[in-house]
Amino acid sequence: MSTISRSRRYWPPYTPMNAEDCRPRIVRGQGSYLYDDTGRRYLDGISGSYNHCLGHSHPALIDAVKQQIDTLVHACNIGSSTLLPEALAERLGDALAPSGLAHTFLVSGGSEGVETALKMAWHYQISRNQPQRTRVVAIDGAYHGCTLGAMVATRRAFINEGALPFVSTCSMTMPLPQSLDDLQAWEALLTEHGSTVAALIIEPVMAMAGTRQFPDGFLRALSSLARAHDIPLICDEVYCGIGRTGVLCESTSQGASPDIVIFSKNLGGGFPITAVMTTPHIADSFASQPFPLFRHGHTQSGNLLGCRAALFILDHLHTQDYYENVRMKGERLLQTIRENLPVTSNVVSAQGKGLMLSITLNSPEACGDVQHEARRQGLIIGAADRHLKLAPPFTIDDTEIDELTQHLICAISNAPRH
Repeated sequence: MSTISRSRRYWPPYTPMNAEDCRPRIVRGQGSYLYDDTGRRYLDGISGSYNHCLGHSHPALIDAVKQQIDTLVHACNIGSSTLLPEALAERLGDALAPSGLAHTFLVSGGSEGVETALKMAWHYQISRNQPQRTRVVAIDGAYHGCTLGAMVATRRAFINEGALPFVSTCSMTMPLPQSLDDLQAWEALLTEHGSTVAALIIEPVMAMAGTRQFPDGFLRALSSLARAHDIPLICDEVYCGIGRTGVLCESTSQGASPDIVIFSKNLGGGFPITAVMTTPHIADSFASQPFPLFRHGHTQSGNLLGCRAALFILDHLHTQDYYENVRMKGERLLQTIRENLPVTSNVVSAQGKGLMLSITLNSPEACGDVQHEARRQGLIIGAADRHLKLAPPFTIDDTEIDELTQHLICAISNAPRH
């Protein structure tokens, strides 16, 4: 542990205020590894926070961003225009042309992207003289961000508890789908309340809910149902998009036709950039408004360093065939974990898609203990409720997969039973 005292003026996220800060102080990263200020090495089993898809300090990515720093760091995209946001929108539009997602609005973080998507849907309803459509339907256990606007869609008590009352006034919650038969409940909901619903928002793979996947065909059928009721479907791919599950766009790979998609995390490879993509049907509706524009934008909307990183990431993932490699590595990692999981009262299941995996334990306390023990072993992993979270870099090799598995299994075996 670091011998340097911690600042009491810095307020870190999701960190207890009444206990000693035992987190490692990270000073350097290289590939799949992080190093603290004592020189200790950690295998980063969660890629920062699912976002360092090419690992830490990827030389070519760093060079691309350095070149942009030398050219132009920032110019406001409200009063002027710059080349890189346009280039990124073209690149994404070309890649997803068959889906109909043709327009891109750029912001910085994932929660900001969710708020942008919700605001886009609300303004769309206003443009078609449906201002009463204000409610957002989301799935129980979903995580769509922790800023106040994004909490309208998030369905996790740990995040929402104690929030301002308005969060619940425009929210509707559906249970986790178990089979295609559960679509009947969605049909009933939209038949009864559809005239007040602005949008449905879905994670195609639910990150915080144990890498939860939907029954085959569910998302495609829900997409058709939403379209039949003229309700935009927002697919939140902040976690799962841009290769994490082995495809560029997870929702379209499941056969859905989303009206709005949010990409973040892997898109920037560690640099802040979020793309909110939509269809001409949504975008063109703004032309009929009294002010024919999307009244939205921030100083860092379309920030140039993030755009440069995203352009590099998209080209690199495509030319180096990372999508197939992610699928193969994810299958190997999940199989190795399942084959070696100890038979203990703590372990419930292991599941995942691509390099987005979870191990479900019997309690949040067990997860916390395993996460702490893993860090002691030299492995950094995530934890949410009863789920351990794994999302290693796409660049992880077989030796590192074996190392990750060894540390993880040791941590689960050595942690206290609950």
